[in-house]
Amino acid sequence: MKRITLLIVLHCFYIGCSDNKPFSKTIKINDSYFTGEVVVEKIEKIKKYKLTIFNSITKESDRIYTPYEIFQMECGDVNRDGKTDICIGIIKPTPFDSIIKKRLFIFQIDRGYIRPLWLSSRLVRPLEEFAMCKDKDGTYIIRAMEKQTKNLYCIDQYKWESFGMSFVKNCEDSLSYSKAHSLLNKMN
Repeated sequence: MKRITLLIVLHCFYIGCSDNKPFSKTIKINDSYFTGEVVVEKIEKIKKYKLTIFNSITKESDRIYTPYEIFQMECGDVNRDGKTDICIGIIKPTPFDSIIKKRLFIFQIDRGYIRPLWLSSRLVRPLEEFAMCKDKDGTYIIRAMEKQTKNLYCIDQYKWESFGMSFVKNCEDSLSYSKAHSLLNKMN
């Protein structure tokens, strides 16, 4: 009995002391169509994440909410239309895949509003992390750290095609989590 009590106390201590802060990030944007910032933050009172754009010139803003966990945000002109797009890593099911897992959603800023551009159900493999990178020709690409097996990861490269992300190539495979994470960050 004492052993079980000790385990419960240790478990509660671990949960109470863990650094499991909600994701938040602010990115400044300055392109020909929008000058301002994009903010993602957890609103604890309503238990939802809020994605907000603030226009520095017009002082207008738009926002969307999601009850699902956000783990990453990057910005860049993914679809090569001259406008900065917002890439969000979100953990949720989709209508075509009911399993809760990490997904990549891309939003565009259209005349001061946040509009969905691509709401992925999946990439080639299960997504772990992603990075926005500029290719040799200056266009934005997405490099994704994806799960190959339970303990192995790979880095795959994607680019925008007519409607959505298209697989370009495998950059590295059969990597440990730490090696893949490190490599993904070095590729930026």
